[in-house]
This record gives sequence, structure tokens and C-alpha cells, in this order.
Amino acid sequence: MKKQLIAVTTASAIALSAGLAATPMTEASAKSSVSVTKKASGTYVVKTKKNVYYQANKKKIGTVSKNAVVTLTHKRVVNGKTWYKIKYGKKTGWVLSTNLSKLTLSKTSKVSKSFKTSATKNLYSAAGGHNKKVGTVKKNTVVKATYKRTVNGKTWYKISYGKKTGWVVGSNLKTYVKKTSTSGSKLISTGAQYLGVPYVWGGTSPRGFDCSGFTQYVYKKANGKSIPRTSGAQYAASKKVSKSQLKQGDLVFFSVGSSRITHVAMYAGNGKLLHAAGNKVQYQSLAGYWDRYVVGYGTFQ
Repeated sequence: MKKQLIAVTTASAIALSAGLAATPMTEASAKSSVSVTKKASGTYVVKTKKNVYYQANKKKIGTVSKNAVVTLTHKRVVNGKTWYKIKYGKKTGWVLSTNLSKLTLSKTSKVSKSFKTSATKNLYSAAGGHNKKVGTVKKNTVVKATYKRTVNGKTWYKISYGKKTGWVVGSNLKTYVKKTSTSGSKLISTGAQYLGVPYVWGGTSPRGFDCSGFTQYVYKKANGKSIPRTSGAQYAASKKVSKSQLKQGDLVFFSVGSSRITHVAMYAGNGKLLHAAGNKVQYQSLAGYWDRYVVGYGTFQ
């Protein structure tokens, strides 16, 4: 009986000793699972709705919605999981680091470009797909871009079309150049085919041209556009422009020895005229002789 009592006492002492030794190890392990709080920074987008806590892993105080933009202020690891203290609006709290996407934004810069959409595109209230969707832009829509910004490496444009405005990502946008009904360079290249054709009063064909017969023929040949037959009628029907606004293919009107329009020529660019004058179709300089007789400038483009 005495031996049994000694054995029990000894076993209890060993167990108690083991328990005392184990207690500080467990506390040490628990402390090591919580890291020191460190400062953090950066702007992020919440990819899914998340719970917000008063402290890392302690006391839920609310939620932060999907696509909310938050700013990181502090970081802490609890039981192997990373937590961030965030600021969103006027609120702060702690969230798990999962489902947070870093947001990198460039400065907004002005642009002035026209694009044509090659696919239907979503329209957003601000640059970035995390922002509120405000509509769509149909395929083959011509839009005017006024601002540009890079979001996470992707270029976004603020566009307007009709009475609508918004932001779209730059993919599936093709630079658009409006095609005019008449091309000045085409008019001049077409007219140049008849260099040397003789001047004939009343002429309207490659067998012979007078000044307005030549301009009328070239406009019809180059782009199918019909303009009046005489120089006076062409001047009356044209849209008036200033000398500084002249483009290739525009018309220059003259009055030589009369109070009415007596001659018309096509402006070829670089101060040159292409017209039926003298004894043939030819290039001549606007400066000098012809400049003193100019009445005005007109365009059908």
C-alpha cells in the first residue's frame, strides 16, 4: 500500500511539473502568431464585399462594398493571415488582405482625338472598371475624346457622343478621320491630268477648256460633284473662305478688266494655281499678276 501511494504521488508530481512547463510554451506560441502592427500604404479596389473589423480579427463593425476604393494605412499578421487597416470615405477598420486589387492611377491629361468603336463598350462614370457603369457605346459609334488616364496599365479615355459623356477603356477604339465629300489632293491630281490641254472659249471637255469649264469638269470627274457652269455662278454658289483658309481644290475668283467675275482657278497649294488660262491648262503662281485681281475665295469641299 505504501509503495502504491509513493508511485501515485510521484506520477502526480511529474504530471504537474509537465503541465507547468507546458503553460508558458503555449502562451509564447500564441504571442508569436500575432505580428507587430506596421505602417502600410497604397490605394486598392475591393473585389468582393468584405467584413470590416474594429481590430484585426476582432469585433465586426460593418462591411465595405464591392468595387469600393480604399486606402491602406497599417498591416498586421494574425495566425498567418494578413490584415490591413483601411480608410474608406470617413470610415476606418481592418479587413483581410484577400480580394484586394492594387489601383495605380496616372494623372489625367487633355487630349483631342476622334475614335470609332470596333465593338460595343461599357461607359463608366470615371476611369477604371471598378467605377459605376453609366451606359454602353454601340459598335461603329464615332466618339470625341477629351481626357486620357492610365489605370493599372490600361489607357482610358473620357469621351462624348451626342449628349452623353463617360469613360471607356482604350481597347477597341480606332482613330477616326472624317472623310470629306471632296478631297483637295484628288481634285488637283485629277486636274493635273489635263495639263497642256488647249484653252478654248466655252470649252467643257478634254478637247479644250475655258476656266470654269475646267473647274466644273474636274469636280465632276474627281468626285461626282456638280457645280455651276460659269465662274460667276460658281462664286455665288460656293462657301466663302479667307485666303488663310484655302485648301487644295478650293476656288479662287478674279475680276480682270471688269466689275464682274471673269475668271476662276483651283488652288493647288503652296501659293500655286491650276487653271485654264492663257492658251492652255497650266500651273501658275497666285502671287504677282493674278493676286492683284482676286475678288474672293470659295469652296465646295
